[in-house]
Amino acid sequence: MKQAIFILFAFVSLFANGQSQTAHKTLIRYATAHLGNGEKIDNSYIELQGESITRVADANTSRINESDYDTIIEADGKHTYPGFIIMDSRLGLTEIDAVLASHDYQEVGDFLPNVRALPAFNSESKIIATVRTNGVLMAQIAPTGLGISGQSSAVHFNGWNWQDASVKADEGVFLTWPNRYNSTGWWADPGKSKVNQTYGEQTQTIKDYFSEAQAYSKDSAQHEKNLRFEAMRGVYNDSKRLYVRVNWAKDILDVVQFIRANNIKKATIVGGAEAHLVTTELRENNIAVIIDRVHKLPIHEDAPIDEPFKMAATLVKDGVSIAFATSGGKEAMISRNLPFQVGTAVHYGLDYETAIQSITQTPSKLMGIDDVFGTLESGKSATLFICEGDALDMTGNHVITAFIKGQMIDLTNHQTELNERFAKKLGVEP
Repeated sequence: MKQAIFILFAFVSLFANGQSQTAHKTLIRYATAHLGNGEKIDNSYIELQGESITRVADANTSRINESDYDTIIEADGKHTYPGFIIMDSRLGLTEIDAVLASHDYQEVGDFLPNVRALPAFNSESKIIATVRTNGVLMAQIAPTGLGISGQSSAVHFNGWNWQDASVKADEGVFLTWPNRYNSTGWWADPGKSKVNQTYGEQTQTIKDYFSEAQAYSKDSAQHEKNLRFEAMRGVYNDSKRLYVRVNWAKDILDVVQFIRANNIKKATIVGGAEAHLVTTELRENNIAVIIDRVHKLPIHEDAPIDEPFKMAATLVKDGVSIAFATSGGKEAMISRNLPFQVGTAVHYGLDYETAIQSITQTPSKLMGIDDVFGTLESGKSATLFICEGDALDMTGNHVITAFIKGQMIDLTNHQTELNERFAKKLGVEP
């Protein structure tokens, strides 16, 4: 019996090895390749085999043998990009804003570092299909709430379930910093900002909690496990990044001081509506900013209307690394507009290839997955897409082919299906 099992195991292993040696080879040729590292190749060869990119070359100076490939995709005049990555996202954690039962992104309580977003991720979300259509193929999913809301994870959008979709589990901890000033009114009729009288008390509570968590992480003695403090260990041993949601300039400076006082090596600002006022401090402390939404009104009623549009260019010019999110109202649904929000930043001064880098390589670096994802280069994951035109422009973003980990994915969604259905009924072109 044991001998039979061994023979079966050997056969399966041999078969698997044979399969890997003959993995399907695909060539994408003649596209303009935006590499994700700030550079591009105007006329490129991109070779895919299995789950990986095996070659990226300039077609003007390189040769190929067509017989080496199982599939050749002609992409002359088209553009190739690494899969776009959205940060601080609720994709897969919520489905319908008006239905509370579909919200799975916030728990009750103020200090919940042990809460994990990943097991709540719904890989079958209908919203996810709509963002893939526009080239957004990966995300950082993160919980929300006051204080420490929990741990974020990196996922791709072609998984059977959350385990299959996971790229890096529990890569960061999210902290919402108290506001020194509280806004009043709403976006269409903003009121005056009011001083938060309990700001000092709220921030001291956070400082005390972190002090306890740090002491716990340093204590090598055997003690009863505290699940919340256990989740904080990574913040102090540099295996997890601390993401701090904060907007006001003075609050950002308080956060920078807090990060330094706690000797936290990996930290990132999320939101940062006034980050352009404190770029020196951010640059000197190597703190990146995740811009939470480009298409929004300024935080001050007397600020220039285009201030949010210019934010990205200002930060990059001053040496601050950036990434992008679409946090705020209807954030899951609006995730599909990530490329166009970044495109607005380009129109207002952000270099194009730097913009691509900010939604590919930079988020990969922040989450610690840049050894596999984020750029078009040999050895990296074959997670990319081909677009008819400029992916950051609404008129050019027509994704025709996309791969996630080497697998070509379906780019249809519920909305495109309805479009085709009713176009067919009316006898018009969809």
